[in-house]
Amino acid sequence: MKQQSKFDKISLKLFHNFERFIVISLSFIIGIIILIALLRVIVDVSELIINDIDNPDDILFTDYQEIFGKIMTLLISLEFLISVINVIKSHSIKKLLEDVILIAALAIARKMIVYDYEHHEAIETIGMGVLFLCIGAFYFFLKYQPRNKTIHND
Repeated sequence: MKQQSKFDKISLKLFHNFERFIVISLSFIIGIIILIALLRVIVDVSELIINDIDNPDDILFTDYQEIFGKIMTLLISLEFLISVINVIKSHSIKKLLEDVILIAALAIARKMIVYDYEHHEAIETIGMGVLFLCIGAFYFFLKYQPRNKTIHND
């Protein structure tokens, strides 16, 4: 029995080390992606300012949509990085679910910002709105679920 317990401890320690390695590797890769995305946003904003500083009327709404879409993608990447790092800090499934739901909500919000409403049917827009509301309701019920209270009988 003691040997199996020792084996379990060693296996668990190896698994935690493997998990830590994966999380650190993913964090590094996501960090590189975030830096590249940040550089792209800086270049795009700089080009927009430099090219259209003399005539701001040449800046189109689609230019703003594109830049804000890239900024939202950057924020989604940051949130994803934070959730990956939090996996190693706390092994809470509820917290991981909350993070995933928030990332999904951010992704849908980004899609709604860059969405070309003129070239799509109204039902698609309504569908995205319903999806966003469902994700919000799921997050609300997950975040604010009643806690188990112990009843003391005296």
